[in-house]
Amino acid sequence: MKESGMIFEFAEDNCYCIEEDPLVKKSQCASTFNNKGCECVSFIDGYHCFIEAKSSAPRKRDGDIRDVRLNGKPLPPTWEIYDNYQHFLRDISKKFIDSFFILRSLLEGVHGAKRLKEVAIKEKSIKYDAVRFVLIINFPLREGKTVDKQGLVNLQEALKNEMRPFLNVWKIPDTSIKIVLPEDAAKILHIPVSIEK
Repeated sequence: MKESGMIFEFAEDNCYCIEEDPLVKKSQCASTFNNKGCECVSFIDGYHCFIEAKSSAPRKRDGDIRDVRLNGKPLPPTWEIYDNYQHFLRDISKKFIDSFFILRSLLEGVHGAKRLKEVAIKEKSIKYDAVRFVLIINFPLREGKTVDKQGLVNLQEALKNEMRPFLNVWKIPDTSIKIVLPEDAAKILHIPVSIEK
């Protein structure tokens, strides 16, 4: 599988490209209620791993709502303004959560035996305390630059907070959320992960 400048070498019978599933593809419309899917799901070391790959990520929140004016006046306190950081977190969170429910519906046979057979994952029974949501960020680095590791830690905490209501309902531990660089992804996923040249 190729995504965001990375090559992932999954076994054919253990990688389900969930973003290509009809439940995701058919709902790609301008509605806010559409399903979103992460890149794929694979069963690794007893965990269903939901994997999303990105080539960039915002570093932190941008600006303060108190600085925003409408016709020269401060915004009403009930208003919310979302910046790129919040949009990013909500987008990734939605992809993981929608993918979880789509996979669950397929594995439970909600869409029929034929669709269940199409799910190329070794383990067909999902355990809620044995899932991982892995976001792999392939930052393009210029010469002499390094990745802000603390920024990754902060982003991981922010994603956990964004997903917390979902995690709490299903009793999924916080440790299921992982944000890693490509070189660390291979350690978690136990598959070769390389950078496209």
